[in-house]
Amino acid sequence: MKKFAPQLGFPVLAHKLALDPNATAMCGLHSHAGAARAAYNWAVAHATAVWWQRRAEQSYGIPEEELTPWRSWSLPALRKAFNEGKRTDPRFAGWWEEDSKEAYNTGDGP
Repeated sequence: MKKFAPQLGFPVLAHKLALDPNATAMCGLHSHAGAARAAYNWAVAHATAVWWQRRAEQSYGIPEEELTPWRSWSLPALRKAFNEGKRTDPRFAGWWEEDSKEAYNTGDGP
């Protein structure tokens, strides 16, 4: 990671904040963090499923032009696919509406 270097003549201020959420807020924080992680795991599985499928097809000797087409794993494509499937996917049924839509957009990996 690139180290921060302030420009000469510009002041640098830092603030340290501590959160002290009550039980309800803590539950919401955990829910949003869990939603972000679930969306990240979904996106990884969605993107790699085709890779594994193509690899299996290649092992059977299927020619390149007949292999399963690649899925786009750009942010807009993943967002569209997630939004199409979140209502029917049993992993998200019943709770995806409880969190902000931005929680799913900011899924962070390990």
